[in-house]
Amino acid sequence: MKVRTISFWGFQGSILSSLLLILSPAIAQITPDKTLPVNSQVIRQDNTNQINGGTIKGNNLFHSFEQFSVLTGTRTYFNNSANIQNIFTRITGNSISNIDGILKANGIANLFLLNRNGIIFGKNARLEIGGSFFASTANAIKFSDGFEWRMNPSQTTPLLTISTPIGLQIGNNSGAIQINGTGLGLIAQSTIISPYRRNKDATGLQVQPGKTLALVGGELTLEGGTLSAEQGRIELGAVNSGFVSLSSITQEWALRYEEVSFFKDINLSQKSLLDTSGSSSGSIALQGKSIFLSSGSVLLDQNLGSFPSGNININAIESFQVSGSAPVGKFISFVGSESLGSGSGASIDILTQHLVIQAGAGISTRTYSTGQGGNININATKSVQLLGFLPLDPLVTSGIITTTFGTQKAGNIAVSTGKLLNQDGGLIASLTTGIGDGGDIVLNATDSIELTNSPQLINSGQYYVPSYLASQTFNTGISGNLTINTSRLIVGDQAFANTSTLGFGDAGTLTINASDMEISGSIGASTTKADMATQELFGSPPMPSGSPGEVNINARYLSLTNGGQVNITNEGTSTAGGKLTIHADSIFLNNKSSITASTASGVGGDIQVNVIDLLLNNKSYITASADNQGDGGNIRINADIISGSKNSSIAADAFEGRGGNITINAQGLFFSADSLITASSKYGINGTVKYNILEPNIYTTKIKAEVIPITPQITAVCPRQVGTGRSSFVVNSRNLQSKPNNLMYNNVEDSNSLPVPAFNNSQNPKLFFSNQPTQVIEANVLIRDSQGNLVLTTDQANPTWDNASLSASSCFSGSQW
Repeated sequence: MKVRTISFWGFQGSILSSLLLILSPAIAQITPDKTLPVNSQVIRQDNTNQINGGTIKGNNLFHSFEQFSVLTGTRTYFNNSANIQNIFTRITGNSISNIDGILKANGIANLFLLNRNGIIFGKNARLEIGGSFFASTANAIKFSDGFEWRMNPSQTTPLLTISTPIGLQIGNNSGAIQINGTGLGLIAQSTIISPYRRNKDATGLQVQPGKTLALVGGELTLEGGTLSAEQGRIELGAVNSGFVSLSSITQEWALRYEEVSFFKDINLSQKSLLDTSGSSSGSIALQGKSIFLSSGSVLLDQNLGSFPSGNININAIESFQVSGSAPVGKFISFVGSESLGSGSGASIDILTQHLVIQAGAGISTRTYSTGQGGNININATKSVQLLGFLPLDPLVTSGIITTTFGTQKAGNIAVSTGKLLNQDGGLIASLTTGIGDGGDIVLNATDSIELTNSPQLINSGQYYVPSYLASQTFNTGISGNLTINTSRLIVGDQAFANTSTLGFGDAGTLTINASDMEISGSIGASTTKADMATQELFGSPPMPSGSPGEVNINARYLSLTNGGQVNITNEGTSTAGGKLTIHADSIFLNNKSSITASTASGVGGDIQVNVIDLLLNNKSYITASADNQGDGGNIRINADIISGSKNSSIAADAFEGRGGNITINAQGLFFSADSLITASSKYGINGTVKYNILEPNIYTTKIKAEVIPITPQITAVCPRQVGTGRSSFVVNSRNLQSKPNNLMYNNVEDSNSLPVPAFNNSQNPKLFFSNQPTQVIEANVLIRDSQGNLVLTTDQANPTWDNASLSASSCFSGSQW
């Protein structure tokens, strides 16, 4: 009987031992290590682990555990007294902490959780604390009195401190921190222009308003994780080794990394969210080696109140990359701040070597009400790349954008980098759709700025948004200014850089300072009619009335090829035509390229070109034209050499209004027979062309071969054979001087060579026509014939009109058109 009894209890004991072994992982997840003067105590009841004890020093409470994890569905409760300000919890064993339940503390105590081995927060992890929360894989925390509380305690009992923490000492190859979540922090926008919508029911780690949520360790990974600090502060620091300083800012804490030499990566994916939105300031700070936002992950600060927001600061030692969307395509990866009240939006500051925004992702600030939009400041020492569009929607492009939908100004954009590349839809823009003004954009690139669209995209046949830089207004606000400073600017096919208005407000000023410029797309300023979709989306009028702004270009070499354009355009009702000014050493226009100032009404824009060598070739032109009843603009060119060939032209023409005025100051002017300089009006009054020539024999000036790649043909003076071509040289004989040489120091006024209606014949100058072939004989002097007419002919030691083979007068007959 006794034996049986023993056997029976032994069997029960075996069962109990087995049960304990099975249950021990759940029961023994929090184990004090007995290294403190007053050790931590764990009381387990139902699903709650209540932690009592610990060592108190002033307002600091210290806990130490061999292992510490919170299982799914359980709660761990730090039962601290109300006067405690900081709870320091360290894990001295070798296991990772898995937190998938609730961490709770009393009062307003800040909670520090430190495990050098690593920390994983699961989808069910929650915080119920009144203060800030720090999770770190540091191996020591330092205090203001010099005390260090280490994660690997010595045999002696530590003398704890009452002072405040000042920093975290991160050891080599510190453990990682991972946040897992559901990725449900945001709700899809109702429209592309509506504010982002936060999901109030989303789960994740959240601190009380105005507090700090900080993760500091080795690699930091968020997979669908949500971190929230309403009107507070979120700090992520991925440190390989070094000292991270802590400083208290009112209720918040700020981290600094001056004493850190090596960093690790931060990776946010699967619709992860960092959110500091609220009724006052919020701030987000990320510090790492390379930082990645992908698959719909977001950094967001929405200001709902009247106080200004803080900043979103991103410091990535090597690169910061924002890319793509969630698999469903409704959530784009982005960094954004929004002002929905009267407080200003958060500014976004990025410091890195390489910034990459791709596959439709973006960086943006918006204001919807009376608060000013936040600024975007980017310092990427080597490169900024904005690449492509959302694969599922080519209209969603990779970009950096500030926008105002309200009454206040949109944020400014400042980019400093080595090389800026916008490719296949990449864009940088500041927009205003309300009465607030647009922001200014300043781009500084020491190497180059390139706006390109690949041939594959151009020839794909699909509708897409080309790469561009722009400051635009769609309504009553004034467009911001766009300033580009770089060594080399390339604007490729269909790409553009401009300031524009589609509404009532004026366009801003485009200023370009570049050593070399290669344009096959377009750059300029414009007043443009909005299409129906834009009118409905932004409230733009059917007919804009804002002025087109100005374009100022300073370059060493400006090349426009394959239809490249520099333009001022006014399609609206504004009487201001705008102003286009170019200062350059050399300007080359080839293959239907142009410098234009056009207007639909009012006075055409003005063009001023100051250049050493100007070449127009193959149907290229410089025009200041007007449609309808508008007057042609004015063109003023100051140059050493001007050459036009193959149907090129310089024109200030009008339709019903008055032709513009052209003033040319040059040492050499060379135009082929099929190229023209005109200032006409089809049904109105012609304008004038004035030549100010500095030397008597200017036409002997040679064109530099390295600047002019082809030898221009010169208008025939006296063709030798009869053919089918007809050319003209038109001179207004008013105010001519009596001596040929004196003429060179005065104005010659030349009206248009195009036909005009009969009722204007009385106002037209005398025309001379030649029906001779267009064989070229170089002309190099301008003289007066016996009838007082000016003739362009060859240079002779003693020119006479008896030599029929060289006489220009024998080739022309006076006629009225």
